Amino acid sequence: MAELQALSDHLGAMLIKLSDVERRKLEMSIGRKLRSSQKKRITKQQNPDGSKYVPRKNKLRDKKNKIKNKMFNAIKNAKWMKVQRTTEGVAIGFAGRVAFIARVHQFGLLDKVDRNGPTVKYHSREILGFTTEEIEMIETDIMAYVNL
Repeated sequence: MAELQALSDHLGAMLIKLSDVERRKLEMSIGRKLRSSQKKRITKQQNPDGSKYVPRKNKLRDKKNKIKNKMFNAIKNAKWMKVQRTTEGVAIGFAGRVAFIARVHQFGLLDKVDRNGPTVKYHSREILGFTTEEIEMIETDIMAYVNL
């Protein structure tokens, strides 16, 4: 978060010069690019720092004892991962029940596995977060847009 604050302070003066329409256009463009890069990272099953997600535990009574599908297959779709413009900028988040599931995994919280199942502490898997490449992309997009 500290790097985002430094980025915000650095580029804040440039953004003040833009009109509301130009700023909205820039923010939505950056938001779409960020959503796309987050989707690619989720597909690779990686945290923003490049480390792999902690794998799911195998089911006790499963004969094959193997999980075939990757985690968060549907969560990365545009139906659930939303880009929203706020007064402070642009936000990427999740909608509906998916938002709760994502929050549990993002922060490694407690939740029930099934409706009547046991409560389990999930491992932290950062679904949303900024990589250094994304921060550089934001910087270059803003500078390119301001220099037009």
